[in-house]
Amino acid sequence: MAMNYETVLLHEAIRLLLISIRQQRSHTQQSLSLESGISRQFISQMECGKRLPSLDTLSQLALALRTSISSLMAELDRIYQHLFWQRYARQGKIPSETDISKAAETTDPCLEYLRKARGLHRP
Repeated sequence: MAMNYETVLLHEAIRLLLISIRQQRSHTQQSLSLESGISRQFISQMECGKRLPSLDTLSQLALALRTSISSLMAELDRIYQHLFWQRYARQGKIPSETDISKAAETTDPCLEYLRKARGLHRP
């Protein structure tokens, strides 16, 4: 099954979020594994974009990183927005209303959460 561009962006945003928050908290994959109870291999696979975390996994990571899921989602939204607008900056054009609407009205559950929580907006 082919993924639409917005889903690919979301997966990349999740990957970047995990790397960023782990490094900000000065954790190695091994130390985060010990704190969270999630295997180092699974953390590595998430950071490489080979696996996606479930909500349960995000909850475990949030506890280990001493943050909340809502903080993780806010940061995920920020990263997603950056990637979305960066695409158009590279192309030297402004996204059309159709592009913005398509990204904001996707039926992907994760993007639907982002749309309801904060909407898609230019950073």
